[in-house]
Amino acid sequence: MTQGTAGESNPTSRPRRGGRHLARELALQALYQSDITGDGISDAVIQLVEDPVTEERTDLAYFRHLAAEVWKRKAELDHWIGQVTENWSLDRVSVIELNILRLGIYELLWQRDVPERVIINEAIELAKRFGGENSHRFVNGIMDQVAMRVRPEERESMR
Repeated sequence: MTQGTAGESNPTSRPRRGGRHLARELALQALYQSDITGDGISDAVIQLVEDPVTEERTDLAYFRHLAAEVWKRKAELDHWIGQVTENWSLDRVSVIELNILRLGIYELLWQRDVPERVIINEAIELAKRFGGENSHRFVNGIMDQVAMRVRPEERESMR
């Protein structure tokens, strides 16, 4: 075994991220960009797919699906967030946290093949990576509340 030279990254020291995780990261970036610029989601999707730093392992079909569906259902997803955020208006939620919640809630509602705990863990990881210092706690609390309402059967089977 040889040692790497200074400045080389050690691929074993970084956590390996799967194709769907990378798709969620890209979808979050596309949603954030679209919210900030006011442009449609398709422009952001095209830019990110064509970006040379987009990793090969990214599940691009899942990325496109998530970005388009979450964007299309923003009002409905925001309604879910509003139902569980007592004493918080959506204006108080950062754009990044709002889009992490939209992604996660979309998956809870419409991606029944993805287990609840995977969806919540992915949302927490996105919040840790892209959000503020305590974003992951806020996201965890909201996701847990929504999951209790939309996937009670999974809660029962975990007991």
